[in-house]
Amino acid sequence: MLELARSSRGITQKELAALINRTQAAVSQWEHNLREPNEEDISTLSTVLNYPTSFFYQEDIDAYLPPVQGHYRKKAALKAVSRTQLEAHFRLLGGWVNKLQDVIEPEDGIAKPDFLDDTLTDTSPEDLARQLRAKWRIPNGPLRSLTTLLENHKIVVAKTWMANENVDGYSFFTRSGMPVIYVNKDVAMDRLRFNIAHELGHLVMHSDCLPDAERENEAHRFAAEFLMPRFDIEDQLRGLRFESLLPLKAKWGCSMASLLYRAKQLKLVNDDRYRSLVIELSPYRKKEPVDVAKHGFVEHPQLLGEMVRYHVEEMEMTTTQLKGMLHLNDADFSQLMLSIGRGNGGMYVSHR
Repeated sequence: MLELARSSRGITQKELAALINRTQAAVSQWEHNLREPNEEDISTLSTVLNYPTSFFYQEDIDAYLPPVQGHYRKKAALKAVSRTQLEAHFRLLGGWVNKLQDVIEPEDGIAKPDFLDDTLTDTSPEDLARQLRAKWRIPNGPLRSLTTLLENHKIVVAKTWMANENVDGYSFFTRSGMPVIYVNKDVAMDRLRFNIAHELGHLVMHSDCLPDAERENEAHRFAAEFLMPRFDIEDQLRGLRFESLLPLKAKWGCSMASLLYRAKQLKLVNDDRYRSLVIELSPYRKKEPVDVAKHGFVEHPQLLGEMVRYHVEEMEMTTTQLKGMLHLNDADFSQLMLSIGRGNGGMYVSHR
């Protein structure tokens, strides 16, 4: 728990040792369970790392998933220290969901998802996306709210500040099998929608959670077919021109870049035409025209907030009790509540 708290604040062992006037060797021994800090040390650690002392005494540490049990999308620019902090952040998020879910019985509205049954290992990502759309009885055409669809099938979706612009999303299963998708809220909605579908692809296809380029490509293919089904969009992408990307984005709620790449995937544009359109699109790489929210697309997660509401209203827990259950200080608790629509703060904030 000490290593998790330290990493979540973006602090190295050496930096923590200097802050608490101890040696790095002492901190390392504490984290490797070779020695125990005394009560005074723990009080100091609590102050410096800004966690209640109860955080360090949690017995149910399995609630905090190790990073290998989840998928997350990161860019090459992500540095080692940032990666360690983000992975600690993800573990904390997983722990909070586990704790909120543990006392809610399936009959109270939280149940395991109904993913595909008996999926064949040689099934293509596109076939899996089509099968899942059919299983969930999704009508032809664009998905107006991917988040609502997933939450109706007991998949937690949360838009969080990921503390780093080089991370797009993270997905994992809780101990009881509930899937969770976290996505960076500080991206345009069209890109956010693709990120959610990408993480859904990981949850459906990749139980081993070993990150590699092939799995990322498979998740991309799944997301493209799930959001832009071939038989619905194929004719609309023929003879693609730059000007036609704008109304297509408004219709499908997907970025112009993803629509263009979809046309290439379906072999509706040749390589030369694709490169030409990419060049035309390059001035809009960071911010594309067309706000899909103005065209009826809504991504507003609610399930995690409903889990909190259950504790407050059904279990009659006070704010103090809920904060104690999650082992958070006032600031972090307020920020968590805002991220799920029940407060007025931010999300998890690094103190570095």
